[in-house]
Amino acid sequence: MDNGNNRYLRATLVKSLSLAAKKLPNLQLRIPIFGLGCGVLGMALPRVSVNMGQYASKLLRALEYRGYDSTGAAFQGDTQSITLLKDVGAPSTLVKTLGIEKQAGKIFCGQVRWATFGYVNKVNAQPHEVACKRHIYGAHNGNITNTRELKTFLTREGHFPQSDNDGEMLVHSVEHYFDIEMDKAGNPADPEARKACMRQAIIEAGDKIVGSYAAVIVDPVTQTSWAIKAGSSLYFGIGEIEDMPFGLASSDLTAVLRFTKQLINLREGEFIEYTADFYQIYAQKDLKFKRLNQPDETWSKGATIPTHPVFSKLRAEDVELLPEFDYFMEQEIYAQSESTGKLIKLFQGGSNSGKSMLDLMAKDGLKEQMLMQMHAILAAHSIDDKRKLFDALYASDTMTKLFTSAQSAYTAIFDVAVKEDFDKKYFFSNEKNIFIELMNGDFDLKKLSLSKALDALSEEISVAEFEHSVQGFLALVKNNISHNRNAYSIACGTSFHATKIAALFFNHIARMEIIPILPGDFRGEYSNCIKDNDLIIGVSQSGETKDLIDIFNDIDSQDLKVSKVVLVNNMNSTLGQEKSDVAIPIQCGPEIAVPATKSFMNQITLFYYLAIRTAEMKLKDLDTHLSPEVRKEREAEIAKRYQSLAYIPSLLKETVESTDDLIDSMAAKIYMEPSMHILATKISGVAMEGALKIRETVLNHAEGREASEFKHGPNTILGKNTVFGVKHVRSFARSFSELIDMVDDLGRERGIAHSETKEIYKAMGDYMFTHNLPFNLSQEGSKLFHEVVEGRDFFKPLYRNYPLIYVTGPEERDVNLTISQINTHKIRGSNTYVIAEENDQLFKNASINPNEGGYYGWAYIMLPKTGDSLMTCFSATIVLQLLALRMSIRKLNKLDKLGVVDHGVHPDVPKNVSKSITVD
Repeated sequence: MDNGNNRYLRATLVKSLSLAAKKLPNLQLRIPIFGLGCGVLGMALPRVSVNMGQYASKLLRALEYRGYDSTGAAFQGDTQSITLLKDVGAPSTLVKTLGIEKQAGKIFCGQVRWATFGYVNKVNAQPHEVACKRHIYGAHNGNITNTRELKTFLTREGHFPQSDNDGEMLVHSVEHYFDIEMDKAGNPADPEARKACMRQAIIEAGDKIVGSYAAVIVDPVTQTSWAIKAGSSLYFGIGEIEDMPFGLASSDLTAVLRFTKQLINLREGEFIEYTADFYQIYAQKDLKFKRLNQPDETWSKGATIPTHPVFSKLRAEDVELLPEFDYFMEQEIYAQSESTGKLIKLFQGGSNSGKSMLDLMAKDGLKEQMLMQMHAILAAHSIDDKRKLFDALYASDTMTKLFTSAQSAYTAIFDVAVKEDFDKKYFFSNEKNIFIELMNGDFDLKKLSLSKALDALSEEISVAEFEHSVQGFLALVKNNISHNRNAYSIACGTSFHATKIAALFFNHIARMEIIPILPGDFRGEYSNCIKDNDLIIGVSQSGETKDLIDIFNDIDSQDLKVSKVVLVNNMNSTLGQEKSDVAIPIQCGPEIAVPATKSFMNQITLFYYLAIRTAEMKLKDLDTHLSPEVRKEREAEIAKRYQSLAYIPSLLKETVESTDDLIDSMAAKIYMEPSMHILATKISGVAMEGALKIRETVLNHAEGREASEFKHGPNTILGKNTVFGVKHVRSFARSFSELIDMVDDLGRERGIAHSETKEIYKAMGDYMFTHNLPFNLSQEGSKLFHEVVEGRDFFKPLYRNYPLIYVTGPEERDVNLTISQINTHKIRGSNTYVIAEENDQLFKNASINPNEGGYYGWAYIMLPKTGDSLMTCFSATIVLQLLALRMSIRKLNKLDKLGVVDHGVHPDVPKNVSKSITVD
């Protein structure tokens, strides 16, 4: 997000991240689970540590994905003196060159910058230390849109901003109101009174600032920090290090998890006051949080908000790159069979192993007792307390009885089955990582059995919670249909493409209309048409997508009975816990590569299931007018859909295994093509998502659309055009080189001096672009020049067939339409690449060269046979994801080999792209 000069060694970042992934297994790629747009940090210890610089460096490097235009760190020890180190560059470099690694301190405030306001230079780097009226320092993450107005206001009020950076204006604004509050309070020396003044200053500054941000502000006098969540991602953790407590604020969750798993949840509009051993949350503005089936939670501005630590269900270890993969995107594509399988297990009421364990506990009369122990373990705040309870249960007669019963029930296969669960982490509940953590990493059959038993109980609760959310969704859908109102699905980027596929599923399975639309288009086209009983379905992997949150806020501001549902991966996000009537998890786990893959697949899997459940609900409660014959047909359709739902994981696995070589071969043909179109018959969401993956990871232009639309204008790209890539330029260079050789040979034969021959070269180079004739040649030289250039099409070598990728389901009408399009376009200069199930006619029409003797590129990637266009959404999507991955790797290696610096091609961290845009 940069309006300045973002040219600082992007290639260095790409290469260092790649090296970390491939060569240094102890280092982890520093990619977000959620969030974007700079990164801010704040750490507090109770006493000076000589290792604070090491902790700061680890945290700054963890946030490198969020910004590498500049890096900064402020350190404070026992005095009010601040050591401020910052400069232009990435943290992977500057933590050493600035000496950040060697700093001691008890308070650290840091920032990595992706520039928005202010040129990329040292003065605009953060943190900022200010002392115009009161001495404070701080930094921010986000985008403050009234920066220029704030600078004018602050200058008029006696401040002296040194930069154009919005972060400095935020710190000065807090300083300004802090000074006012201190004067009003009589400049108190009492630390608590001084802190109260700062809290009020943060509230007043929040009213003055326009934009979305997270910030860390430090008062060096009281040595207290404040972390503010006002529209951007922010996480806070507490823990122990060097036998002393600490508090840690960060824009990135996994950065916190590298130090602690005890989290304090922060919600939009809250700020936290903290030291090493104290924290308290306050409301920065009047707040209202929606709670399903409970009264809304409201807090007035400045109110003290009670909270308690929660133990993270996510581990930093879950974002490691496995040894069999070179890239996170690759790992996540291959993990989709497992991630969809776990989601489907949730649909089916839980895993088989979990159900078996529940049966054993129920049979032995141990279930209620084990359930009480599980709740006690989960309720314990610290990992030590959890482990003590776990170990006590492990040693109890209850566990001995259950373990004996399990061994007896499973006999010889028990040990193998449980060991496989441990090795492959086949735990399905939301708390799986907590139970794995309590085992301390050692394999112990009885301990693992206990973990599995606790997981089975937790999974049962997760299943019930999920079903409760689904029932809530169905109730809102029923209300929406009963009142004959509109249903909208609103999302951005990849999630928007998922809503396009959702509309397809609901149309074909549930016979229900859902309007998929982007937030900006919704605001422009539908915002004034919303009425009571409308249904809004928001989709966001992070749950922090600013565009979508803004739409939900707009709807909340209207006095209407509009129902809101969200599908999110992060249920603790702003959308997941604050903005919706019903929140449904997509359960894809952490996704590290910036280009979304498994989150998309789980989104469409969840939509497929919700469409089936909606069809079932309609048949039972709404479609009472149907005849017995039609009702029987609908019941059979629903049963078939339930059956196909269970096939999705194996379909994805078989698709990968059967198409991998063909995908790589196709990637080799098109990875350097500067532009291409993906044309899908009916399933346009698949084409749009496939094109986005190519644009993101390969940096080639790619456009996805409904196939029939291509002939309504976009087909002008076929044949001669001015879209040229490396291969086109190479062909042109070869042709011009051959022309120079010909001129050289003819000149030598005709006795033309070599000096004049060189003038002919220059004249040709000018003539081909301007048609200006030279007047500095001899008669013989001029004759040769005209002989060579007249009637010559210099640009002919630039022209190549244009790549079109066709995606279609197996339905006869769709196949026939695709065949028609293939023949229409290839005679006008396109190459043909097909992704479809086996079809002889489709294969023949794709493979026949329309210009015998000329070059014609084609490929046919054959999908596993399903006979179902809706299933093609899953198999074709994973093929396009793999195609983008293979193209990206090939192009990355090619550009590196050519010595092209700063190219930004990388499957995991392509330039200019981030996981979720949480600023405007």
